[in-house]
Amino acid sequence: MSEFSTQSRPYAEAIFEIANKDKALDDWSENLVQVVEAMADDSVKALINSPDLSQKKKTEVFNSLFEGEILKKTASFIQVLGQANRLNLLPSIFEAFKSLVAIERNEKSVVVASSYNLDEDQMDKIKEALQKRTGATINLTTAVDKTLIGGIKISYEDQVIDLSLKNKLEALKAQLRN
Repeated sequence: MSEFSTQSRPYAEAIFEIANKDKALDDWSENLVQVVEAMADDSVKALINSPDLSQKKKTEVFNSLFEGEILKKTASFIQVLGQANRLNLLPSIFEAFKSLVAIERNEKSVVVASSYNLDEDQMDKIKEALQKRTGATINLTTAVDKTLIGGIKISYEDQVIDLSLKNKLEALKAQLRN
């Protein structure tokens, strides 16, 4: 996995620069979503992994799937990847590209885990507090984790804010042992 991200980053940075210069970040994002979703199809996977076809032919067939639906620059990028035998990097390239777009737009993807489903009002309050704390636009995702017992656990970037009952009980247990 680490190898994929190492190989993908230069490609992601290159297309990010192009998309940003052209003011087409959203267009590139939409194109890449479409391409990556197509790659999840079994017949497309079989095409990409086929030992019977040349890289050139695989790339032509793969690119033809999106004819008239994606930007010419995106199609050219796919062509470059195909010639370098790197089509399998597209999902990883897209993830790196999304990260670069989020940095450019000062957006943070946040996961809020709780032991129950949060309602809209609770999510709005958490989002507002995080926007004040980070100064960034927050893209909130929720998850249910019954092991938390109660409270919430907020994760973004390399930070975790654990306000769960489970964490508080563990801290209390550690204090009692000392």
